[in-house]
Amino acid sequence: MQAEWINISINTPTNANDFNQLSDATVVSVLDDNASNSYGLLEIAGIDSAKFLQGQLTCNMQDITLQQSRLGAHCTHKGRMAASFRLLQTSENSYLFCIPKQTLSALQKSLGKYIVFSKAKLRDASEDYLQLGISGSQAMQKINAIFGKAPTSSQEQHQYENGTVICVDKDRLRFLCIIPAAHAQTIFDALSTDATITDCHYWHWLNIRDGIGEVREQTIEEFIPQMLNMQLLDGISFTKGCYTGQEIVARMQYRGTLKKGMYRIAGSGTAPLSNEPVFQNRQAQTNQEQAVGHLVMAENITADQWEGLAVITHEAAQHMNVLPLPYAVTPTESPVQQ
Repeated sequence: MQAEWINISINTPTNANDFNQLSDATVVSVLDDNASNSYGLLEIAGIDSAKFLQGQLTCNMQDITLQQSRLGAHCTHKGRMAASFRLLQTSENSYLFCIPKQTLSALQKSLGKYIVFSKAKLRDASEDYLQLGISGSQAMQKINAIFGKAPTSSQEQHQYENGTVICVDKDRLRFLCIIPAAHAQTIFDALSTDATITDCHYWHWLNIRDGIGEVREQTIEEFIPQMLNMQLLDGISFTKGCYTGQEIVARMQYRGTLKKGMYRIAGSGTAPLSNEPVFQNRQAQTNQEQAVGHLVMAENITADQWEGLAVITHEAAQHMNVLPLPYAVTPTESPVQQ
């Protein structure tokens, strides 16, 4: 639910426009609005925060600084993702998980089982900030004008008095802004000048286009991190040591036993829900053909066309009309050195 201290008018109706027509526009996406699959923030604070998270997350906490954020996941002992997120540091002993609201409580509950003996506390901090995604041709100029010098490399993070800005994609000019409540209205008003305002669905499509999948409520504990290509997105460290689920994740990486990966696909009609089965051909359901994968996330880019990310067997993907991603998805990948 959008906090009462911010007045926002979204001028692009959800899923009513051709998202491709917005690709070159300057777009401000309100990420924590009332739309489905919007985002929340889970805070962890305390002197043991980094040490505790190092033993729980796929990402290496040494890579997460006041100047760098990372994608990551928290897994069960069986290596299945309970949640995926972007993690950023906000002060010496505090961090924020940027995470779909529908999985925030699941992550809080899962981490809460292990945090009892650590000097750190978890709390839902969603109402303390405004989350905005800025994209398009003038995105960097807007960040420069309002905050100061914009971060220029992917994952780079700049902290300012009136908010934190993360460069999500340096090539496609995407920025994530985390704005404290005290500055929310002022920053939103400044960013929205001469920009198209959307809800989080447009940002979801940008993530789909960039191959950044998310664990949704329907897929909690369904996928291991490599199924969502997190080893290709700096979301897994294979050198950090032990963490919950690490043995399974490492085994899949080094033994090359994973037969699935995440691919970008498209279809007609209304976008299917997360975890719906994916078939190799459109008549498969009537022919009782076995599913070759399951949907991660999807968005309508027009009223009757959608794009999505799906975990599909590598073999089946070779015979399907998959769309391009900014990285190569192959059956076996070398470990990422971090």
